[in-house]
Formats: sequence, C-alpha cells, structure tokens
Amino acid sequence: MPLAVAVDLGASSGRVALGELVAGRITFKVVEQQAHGAVESDDVLRWDIEKLLGLCEIARKLAVSCGAPSIGIDSWGVDHGFLDAQGKLLAAPVCYRDESHARSFDALAAHRSRLFELTGCQHQPFNTIYQLHARLAANPDFLSLAADWLMLSDLLGYLLSGEKNMEATQASTTQLVGLDGKWCHEAFDLIGWPTPNRMPTLPGTLGGEVAPGVRIAHVGSHDTASAVCGFGSLGPTDLFLNIGTWTLVGAIIDAPDVSAGAREGNFSNERCVDGRVRFLRNIPGFYVLSRVHEELGIESSIPEWIESAAPWHDVANLMDPAYFNPESMLQMLSSTCRTKPSNRAEWAGLALNSVVAAIAEQPASTGAVLNRRFRRIRLGGGGSQSSQICQAIATATGLEVVAGPAEVTVLGNLAVQFVAQGALSWEDMPAVLDASAETVRYTP
Repeated sequence: MPLAVAVDLGASSGRVALGELVAGRITFKVVEQQAHGAVESDDVLRWDIEKLLGLCEIARKLAVSCGAPSIGIDSWGVDHGFLDAQGKLLAAPVCYRDESHARSFDALAAHRSRLFELTGCQHQPFNTIYQLHARLAANPDFLSLAADWLMLSDLLGYLLSGEKNMEATQASTTQLVGLDGKWCHEAFDLIGWPTPNRMPTLPGTLGGEVAPGVRIAHVGSHDTASAVCGFGSLGPTDLFLNIGTWTLVGAIIDAPDVSAGAREGNFSNERCVDGRVRFLRNIPGFYVLSRVHEELGIESSIPEWIESAAPWHDVANLMDPAYFNPESMLQMLSSTCRTKPSNRAEWAGLALNSVVAAIAEQPASTGAVLNRRFRRIRLGGGGSQSSQICQAIATATGLEVVAGPAEVTVLGNLAVQFVAQGALSWEDMPAVLDASAETVRYTP
C-alpha cells in the first residue's frame, strides 16, 4: 500500500498526517498537531522557524519509521525566508502581519492597477512584493546579504533536503508572477529586486532526499491549492469554500481573469496544482473568530462556542481593512457595530453573522464576474466541523452546502504525493478524492 506523510502548516497551527492509498481511497491519520504563532523580535514580527522545522522533523522520522517514500509540505502563502551566499538562513521569516508591509503597500499604491494587469493577483498589504520592498526600505544594502530567497514551504523543504525549489501555487501568491505563470520582470523592477533565475514549477514530482529512501514530494505547497485539490471533482457551478484562519472562496477557471470586475472586486488569480486558476477572494474568517474567542478567554473550542450563538441581527463588515490586525478585535467590533454584545453567546452571534454575511455575498459577486450561476458550495477546513456555520451559510446563500472533510488540505497534499510517487494518475485523482471524503449535506 502506497504511503505518504503530509505536513500541513496553517497560520495558527500545524499538523503531520500519515496517509495511505488503498482500494481507490486515501485514508489518513493526523499523528501530531501543534499550535504556533509569530513572535515580535527587535520590533519585527517573525515566525518561530524552529517550531515549524520541528514539525517537519517529526514528519521525516515518521516517514522513515513507517517506510513512506515521501513527505510533502504545504503552508500559507506569501511568506518566505532569505539565504546567504553559503545557503544559510539569514533570520526567521518575517510574518505577513508585520506593520512594515502596510507601509510598502501604501508607498506603491499608484502601481496597483498595473500590477493587477500584469499578475492578476489581489491587492493585499501582505503580498510578497510588498514584503520584499519593505526589506529594502529598512536596509538598502539587504541584497548584499540575501543571495537567495524561498517561499516558506519550499524553504522548509530546502532545510530538510538541501534542494531549492520554487513551487508554482505558492509563487502565484506573491504578486510577482505574470499571467503566463512565469516571473514578471516588470514587477521585480518596480521594487528594485532581481528576478530569480529559478522559475516556478508545477507540483507532482519528487525532489531532494531527506533520509535514505525518503524524498520531498512537490505538492501544492500553498495550502489553499492543496485544499482545492482535496475537494476532488469541482465543476463550473461549484464554489469552493475553505474556512480556516482565512476564509478562501472562489471557483476554478482555465486562465486568469483580469477584467475590470475582477480588479474592482479585488479577486485573485492563483494557480491550481494542475496549472489552472483559483479565482478567489480572501475573507478574514476564523482569524476574527479566534481573536474574539481568545480575548474573551473562552476555554471551549471555537466550534463549541459558535454552537452557543445567541440570535443577533447586527453584522460587521469583515472586508474592511481595519479588521486585518487590530490591537483588540473586541474593541474594533464594538466601535463599528450598532450594538455591543453583552455576553459570550451574543459575541458568538455577532461573529457568526459577520462571517456568514461576508461569505453570502460571494456566490453573486463571483458569478457576476465569471458569468456563472453557482448551484453548490464545497466547504472544507475547520469551519466545516460546525453545523451551525454550515447551515447558516446554506440558508444565507440559498445554495446546497456539501461540508467536509475538515482536513481537506491534508487530503490534497497526500493525493499529489501519490501522483509524484507514480501510484496515482492525474486523471484518476478526482475520483479517488471523491471516494475518500466524508461529507455532510446542508440545504437552505
């Protein structure tokens, strides 16, 4: 039975899973899960790279002990690390929420329309292009120190195997990749950064060795790409919805859409594992929920808290940039809503209504740009475990919601590993994934 080990790193927790392909189905077990977060050091918000690498080491040892021939690493997008001339990591990767990136975003505001025309990537202050600009703004000599850079998932793969790779689904989140899937020279010139010699490559191959008989598998290393893959068969009337720290909602299209409607709606064109395009929008979903949950000091899980939601009619506009990283999410919600909740159940009602309201707008707005009418929502990620959220989305959108699996990203990661191993074909993969997912249906 083909085996593979997946490392799935979200922006607030990471997990390691052991999967196998048997009788046309992929089954897996999460064997390790750890929370993690960014830490401020010398006024810079950085990721705990040692903790992230530690999860990858757990995966490597698991692969060795179980006889799995590959491990695949996926993570959130945009973040990256720098290597010196000797190939050593200069410092822990800067977190996308670092305030310096917003300053660079504002400094390049005049170029936003042109950048969308070139790359089809959404305008967000955390995009890699603004991060690179921020590093040079802080230190004009930074390029003399940084001989190379790699996206986070490929960086971790390099630290394990010594192989440098730039995977296409991750690269497509940078706002530095052109509509043809290659690096955009004009975008790099804009920030005074050299265009990399290493071109973005699609997943589905094996890379460097991390232990005797165990190699890195190049998967959809952007976690949303792996999640969309994990949904299996997605048709033109299906809207994908992955609810985690960020809520990603969109549809699969054959080529980038850089129409006026796409630009005005701040949609993003990012690559799928097969080279097609994830046409999507970002909604700060569970990030808002988790911040409220944390600030209220609630001990029960977020899904349990949401299940206790009291009826609440007010909503917050979560697409407002003010919700990106406020000092206090409770104060931000209180200042922008008409009525302030008085207990935890009412806070749950406000949070639930706000997330659902933001999601409910997407079928119509996405369909208007793509000239499609959606009939079904495929919902995965942590949000799919909450029947309250799933039913509320079905009711608000008027669409059938097919929820699950919660670990859809892990499932997509493993599927591409089995393709890389030669145990599964691209053509057979959707049917295998359909057979592998346990789902629950919700009707309006």
